[in-house]
Parts: sequence; structure tokens; C-alpha cells
Amino acid sequence: MRLSPRSQPSAESLAATSSTDPRRRRFLLTLGVGGAGAAAASIAALPAVAAEAPANTDSDSDARYRETAHVRDYYRSAKL
Repeated sequence: MRLSPRSQPSAESLAATSSTDPRRRRFLLTLGVGGAGAAAASIAALPAVAAEAPANTDSDSDARYRETAHVRDYYRSAKL
């Protein structure tokens, strides 16, 4: 299928679309800075929570695999 000469963009229209509009750039910059500011404000509003130190227990028992009831239920439902 051939394109007609009318459907091809002219050099003038390409130059017009590639030129930068300062108002558009300013708007996009404002939009980005506003979004970053809103994200920073929402993070700053979160309460600071101190990490609790884990209770001192036998580290070997914590590292072991434990087969609990919900793990057994999963294994039973996952059988083919």
C-alpha cells in the first residue's frame, strides 16, 4: 500500500512539533517538583517507629525449619 504525498508530514510541521515551549517545560517541571514535594511530605508525616530488638533466644532453634499446621495445610493443598 502506497502512502499518498498528503499523508507524509512536511518539514515545517516537524519543525513546529520539535520546538520547545517554555510554558510546557515550566508546567512539567512544576508538576514533577510538586509530586516530589508531596511524596516527601507524606514520608515526613509518618511516625518514626523504633525497631525492637529480638528477644534473646537460642539462635539454632530460630534457624531451623518448623512444620506448623498452616505449612502442612499448604503442602496438602499443593499435592498434584
